[in-house]
Amino acid sequence: MESITINNELLKLNELKEIIYLESIGNFTKAYKCNGMESMIEDVLTCLEATLPNKKFFKINELLIINADYLKKVNVTTNKKALMHDGIELKISKQKYNDLFRFLKMRYNIW
Repeated sequence: MESITINNELLKLNELKEIIYLESIGNFTKAYKCNGMESMIEDVLTCLEATLPNKKFFKINELLIINADYLKKVNVTTNKKALMHDGIELKISKQKYNDLFRFLKMRYNIW
């Protein structure tokens, strides 16, 4: 089974599939999962970003990385938000907004 190493611990690919999004909390990262569970990872978000599969995960602002499998809709009004699984709304930064659309176009082969 495929896995990635985070802070010397292996995280199996099936565990990654359960993550809706990751949130930076100081020197830790909180993982929010589709089963409603949350877990703390002893690593900063920027380090995790480098190890996550870049075809699935995207950093939408300085504090959040989303799993595109759980992205339901992008609100394109002035308050730009990613609408996720179970109605979760997450703020997309102005700097990342256009990058998110490029990411989604590549992911879904939309030209």
